[in-house]
Amino acid sequence: MKTELVVAIIAGVVALGSAGGTIWSSVTNTRHSDANTKAIEELKIANDRTKAAAQREKEISIFREPLARSAYDLQSRLYNILEQNLIQVFLVGGNDRERSYVTNNTAFLIGQYLCWTELVRRKLQFIDLGESSKTKELLDLQDNIYGLWGTDAQPPLLRIFAGEQRAIGEALISTNGETSECMGYGAFLTTFTKGKNPLIDAIKADILSLETASGQANERLTNLQHALIDLLAMLDPNFLRFPEKKRSKVQSRT
Repeated sequence: MKTELVVAIIAGVVALGSAGGTIWSSVTNTRHSDANTKAIEELKIANDRTKAAAQREKEISIFREPLARSAYDLQSRLYNILEQNLIQVFLVGGNDRERSYVTNNTAFLIGQYLCWTELVRRKLQFIDLGESSKTKELLDLQDNIYGLWGTDAQPPLLRIFAGEQRAIGEALISTNGETSECMGYGAFLTTFTKGKNPLIDAIKADILSLETASGQANERLTNLQHALIDLLAMLDPNFLRFPEKKRSKVQSRT
């Protein structure tokens, strides 16, 4: 074979090898580039989810403590009604001041819880719940309490329909600029004198009816107290703000 031909063949082989290497390198680089792009996109998605979750938590945390406080105060009053003979001692056997306090303050505690529930509902309707299991759990717990207030499975004493619950909650909202919160007990007393709000008047009348018909409300109030304890378990699972010994469920009764 002539030298020129051999040289030409070798050159061709080298050229083919070089071209193949270039193609392989290009394919490999493209794959690496695609992988890097995908990794960057996945990282961005993860970061966006983290930021969204943090924003949801920030929005909810504004109402977490007052909602928990209102749930704690109400369940405590229900416990005292059901287990500590509060009605007989202060409503039946109390003086005018004691009777007035039990009636008005119990109505306020109900309204206070419904008010913070309404404020939370308003906030959550503008929040993308995404994959927030805690937020969904909160909504489920609140929905259960809505149902317990309004159910017709028990006698009608202290039954509050869903629309009435929202209306009562709305009535107690105090707004200052862009900030909304529940009014205090003093404002409640001066705002809701007899005849000012028929729903508040109805609650007060039902509370007074506990003097002679408390048994009709026992099952509803027991179920509500249990549900409020469950809500506290979600809002304050480590008993940092509300002591465990004061969060006992009353004995179930029918």
